Amino acid sequence: MIPINLHVKNFPMTEALQNYINKRFKSVEKFSDLVMHIDLHLAEERGQYVGTAVAKLKGKTLRVETRNKDPMSVVDELKDVLLREIRREKEKIKRERRRS
Repeated sequence: MIPINLHVKNFPMTEALQNYINKRFKSVEKFSDLVMHIDLHLAEERGQYVGTAVAKLKGKTLRVETRNKDPMSVVDELKDVLLREIRREKEKIKRERRRS
């Protein structure tokens, strides 16, 4: 299981949001051989929610940021973009192994 460190600023963390985050980030588990841990930062700024996900991979760090008016949408966008970036990194590793 990949540890997810969650940090919330300027709004209360509800149990429903916590469960939603855990449910959505389950799909990252298939990359557990590459991802060491994920730091997830959620903040409310001027009526919008800002989300930042920092994933520590073996040998690299990925950072993704999104904004939206709904915290659930921010979590969805973070997960989608982060998965895309992790897949891209995994493909790069595969290509490098084939060349050698």
